[in-house]
Formats: sequence, C-alpha cells, structure tokens
Amino acid sequence: MIRARLPVWWVVPLVAALVAALSACGDAERLTPPGSLARELDLTGTTLTVGGKEFAEQLILCKMTIALLQSTGATAVDRCDTKGSANVRAALTSGQIDMYWEYTGTAWRTYLSQESTLADPTVLYDAVKAADAGNQVTWLTPTPFNNTYAIGVRTDIAQRLRVRTISDFAALVRRGAPQATLCVDQEFTGREDGLQGLLATYDITLGAQALHTRQLDAIYDAIATTNPCVFGEVFATDGRINPLRLSTLVDDRGYFLPYNAALTVRSDVVARAPRLALLGRMVAPTLTEPVMRQLNERVSVGGRDPDEVARSFLREQGLIG
Repeated sequence: MIRARLPVWWVVPLVAALVAALSACGDAERLTPPGSLARELDLTGTTLTVGGKEFAEQLILCKMTIALLQSTGATAVDRCDTKGSANVRAALTSGQIDMYWEYTGTAWRTYLSQESTLADPTVLYDAVKAADAGNQVTWLTPTPFNNTYAIGVRTDIAQRLRVRTISDFAALVRRGAPQATLCVDQEFTGREDGLQGLLATYDITLGAQALHTRQLDAIYDAIATTNPCVFGEVFATDGRINPLRLSTLVDDRGYFLPYNAALTVRSDVVARAPRLALLGRMVAPTLTEPVMRQLNERVSVGGRDPDEVARSFLREQGLIG
C-alpha cells in the first residue's frame, strides 16, 4: 500500500491550525470570553441558577454573576428580575436558585429576625454570615458599598425647609406642615426593617393624606416633582439621586442598618464547588459606592441594558474577556 506523505512545510501550519481550532471550540462553549477569574476558577460542566430582585442595582449584580460564571465555563440559568426580597430568598432556601446578591441589613432584620442594631458594617456582616450558616446559606465577600435605606428630598426644598435629619422631618410632621408627605413602596410598609419601625423610632404619626404608596421606581420622580410627596424612600446608591438633585436625610437615631451586598450561595453548592468563593473575592472589592451609583445611573437614568452595563464593567476590570 502506498501512503501519501505530507510535505514537511505543511506540518507546522497544519498543527498550528488544529490547535487554534480546538482552542476556538473551547472558547465557543463559553458564552462569555474568559478573563482573570477564569484563570483561577474552572466550572466547566457545572450548571448554576442565579436569581435576583427587580430593581436596577440587583439586575446589574445578577447579570454580572451570570457573565462571570459563563466565563469560567459554567452554564448559568437566568432568574434575575424576581419581584420582592422574600420571593428571592425563598427561591434560594427551597433550592429553586443557587445564589443571589443580598444585603446584610435585610438578612439581619427580615430573615434572621434580629432586633439589635449593629452599626459597624463588618460586625454586622460577620454576625449575619455566622447566623445564616445555620440556614445552609453561605455569604461570600461583601462589597464596600452600603445601599442603605434613606429618606430622600429635593436638595433645594431641604435647604428651604431647613430639614437635614429624619428628626427634622418628624418635627415637620408634628407641626402639620403641608410639605410633610412621604412616598414608600408596598414592600417597605411590611418589612421588619421598614416603615413601621422607622415611624416608631422617630415618633412619627402619618395620616392617610400624608402617606402614599408607589412603585419603587416611581418614587424618585415623585420626590423630584413633589407630586404626590415631598419626601420618599430611596436607596443610598441609586443612580437617580445626583441627576435629580436629591439629598438624603441623616438617620440621626441610627434606625437603618448597614446594607452591604454579598453574593449568598446555598451551602451545598459551595460544598460541591468551594472555589466558587473566588468569584466573590475578585468582584466584590471593585464595587465601591461611587462605582455602584455610577453603574446604577447608567441603567436607571441612561436607559442602558443592565446586562450590557454589567459586562462592560467586568471587561474594564479584566474579569471577563
């Protein structure tokens, strides 16, 4: 039998082409090109379901997590944009999702039913992490940003009314001032760390005409236009605060806890993939308060897609390709 032999000068380029093709096939399996995280973490063959709440910041964090997991070779199932903190938490503890970003203050008051106020963010995080381990929930590295609840008001109105603290707002209510109106969303009215505790802490009684319930996203414009309220529930890292020229009142009685975010993961998932903790360690420290507020602004003010904003930031950090 005669066997055809390839000329030697064909061999090197042919091998190089085969290597490149195999490498391309490997990257094609990853919906997100690998970056620095993928050099440390390989989750090829793993399927993970990522959940998240319905507002801009949560959508960004959820989409970041999906992109990062995809970059490591994992298949990430998208369960972002679920309405209500309780629903997302229930999805985690029941095994419907594997992970989502949660806030320390929310967990301490709402899920762990703790009434003590821990003002130090690190102390609170450590306490939450230890307590939630009993619920088979593992907290990864926390973010520097603290997205605490706040009471917002237009800066010019706050200056005119000389309202700087929540106690000043309480005094305004007691005087019966027509500007003493407050907008909150429905979830805030029933949360353990929400409206009722705030009113009790500051000895505030709001009549039906002074308290308005609105969708969370609608509250910012309502405050900016003073229709139907002058004051309202806001988040400290929301991207609309600066563009709408809002100020947040000082919580002078320390009612609101720190709300640093961390990726919470079912403990059985972490047991199967312990190096998953690298995801939190690499991305969380990059999320400072100015950074998170800017990312939120791109979505809630600029109208950009949360997935695009998330991926753009991760590429800037070199975490994905």
